[in-house]
Amino acid sequence: MPAEPLGPPLPPTVRTYYPHMLAEDCAVWTRWLTANSHRILGAWYDVHVGTAVTAPPDTGLVGIQVAAAVSRKRIDVVAKTTTELWCIEVKPYGNYTALGQALVYSRLLTLEYPGSLPIVPMVICAEVDPDLVDDFSARGVRYEEVGYPPFGRM
Repeated sequence: MPAEPLGPPLPPTVRTYYPHMLAEDCAVWTRWLTANSHRILGAWYDVHVGTAVTAPPDTGLVGIQVAAAVSRKRIDVVAKTTTELWCIEVKPYGNYTALGQALVYSRLLTLEYPGSLPIVPMVICAEVDPDLVDDFSARGVRYEEVGYPPFGRM
């Protein structure tokens, strides 16, 4: 079996912290993982895609490397199933921003990591904007709602 282009995935287990996720995003992802970890084989977090900003030449090598590291777009989660790679944006509210990020990130992931598994854009959220349900469907972006924790909105 060929090596994973993204490196070895992490097991789909609940953690206290997921790289580059805000606390409210972590809460949503933890709720999803608690009920659904059996659906994925592994996950990659904070996957960088897209073009880095060009630093001025007099920035020096370290400055150029830092600019490249922090200016690329970041996918919250890439999850592997037996048949697909899910390009997942995690948000408390599945709005037009989440929809756009899922679309763009999945396209960039396809360009940077071409492989044998189809890449599926997905949004995992506590609640989706009801005005956008048809837009998610029309653009082929899956979404899953996990609901808010018992203490209410995040």
